[in-house]
Amino acid sequence: MAEHEVMWIGRRPAAMAPVEHPATSEAFADAVTGACAGCGCDVQDYVAAAGSYGSWLVRFERDGNRQRLVWNGKDGKLVLEQATTGVDWNELGSSPVSERDETQFLMAIRDLLKAPDHAAQT
Repeated sequence: MAEHEVMWIGRRPAAMAPVEHPATSEAFADAVTGACAGCGCDVQDYVAAAGSYGSWLVRFERDGNRQRLVWNGKDGKLVLEQATTGVDWNELGSSPVSERDETQFLMAIRDLLKAPDHAAQT
């Protein structure tokens, strides 16, 4: 494919500081999906956004319900949601994550996904 110049509004991409987010690595995706599976979730997929906030989501089924964990990098909050019968999602819980590293994310995931019926299994 031929290269073409692109006009950028504002600064050129090369002039911007590179932003590294753990969400874009395969190791992070494996750790997140593994933590969900360890909490009784049947993981369907993991998606990481390529934006500047490092947002990501993982969709899964648990106890017959469609659920997802959404990391809102802009707000610094991990949210557990459950699908409704329509197209909406209900928030079941949320957790701020102060340090955006794998260890803190895994602790927040396990905390959000613990439920009375799952706690007895751990």
